[in-house]
Amino acid sequence: MNNSYGNFSRRLFTVVFGLTIAACASAGKSSYSASLDCGKSLNQVQTVKLDLVSQLIDEGNYYSALAHLENDDSKSPRALWLLAEAQRKTGLLSEAYNSYRDLSLSCMTASGHAGMAKILATRGDLDIAHQHMLKARKLAPTNADIRNDYGFILLAMQDFKAAQREFMTALQLAPGHPVALRNMIMSLVLDGDSRTAIRMAKNNGIEDAEFSSLIEKANHFAEPAVATRAVIK
Repeated sequence: MNNSYGNFSRRLFTVVFGLTIAACASAGKSSYSASLDCGKSLNQVQTVKLDLVSQLIDEGNYYSALAHLENDDSKSPRALWLLAEAQRKTGLLSEAYNSYRDLSLSCMTASGHAGMAKILATRGDLDIAHQHMLKARKLAPTNADIRNDYGFILLAMQDFKAAQREFMTALQLAPGHPVALRNMIMSLVLDGDSRTAIRMAKNNGIEDAEFSSLIEKANHFAEPAVATRAVIK
């Protein structure tokens, strides 16, 4: 791979990664291990507050979540994780990276490394993002969201077979995982197995319009010279 194509691929990946990770965050409530608080004892007021913040994030009210976290005094890993998520989703990437880094030093190490990986990937630093997401995967091998996100980075690095293994693992750990399913379809398109991709889409109720959108996203990962081979006519 030459440098010009590598840079082109990374720029395209930045766009698609942002869209896909955003979908991943809304696919299920409190992804990763946000429900855990590492055995830290919180009082009822703190617990209710963090539950509210978690709900706000699930509903996409990220700025409101940040406002509720401004005077948080729980000092809990869960609060830090929620802060990092809200910062990332409001575009405060440097602040979010620092929060994820602090989280990686807590009992929620896997979530911290996964968060740093997302931000690095969004910036186009795939190699370092891969290292962090791989570490998160090793720390939390049964976490479907982490397996899916690691697979997506492998997909961007054009390691399609390895990516498919991660997506299938995510789907077996969390049957029906909506983002892992769609990422799996994209990986099949890129791997030239359009027949399986079509069958998987139909069996899981994915409409033609969305399927076409997945094909378009998949082709962003393909080298321009061979992209047409990945297109399903």
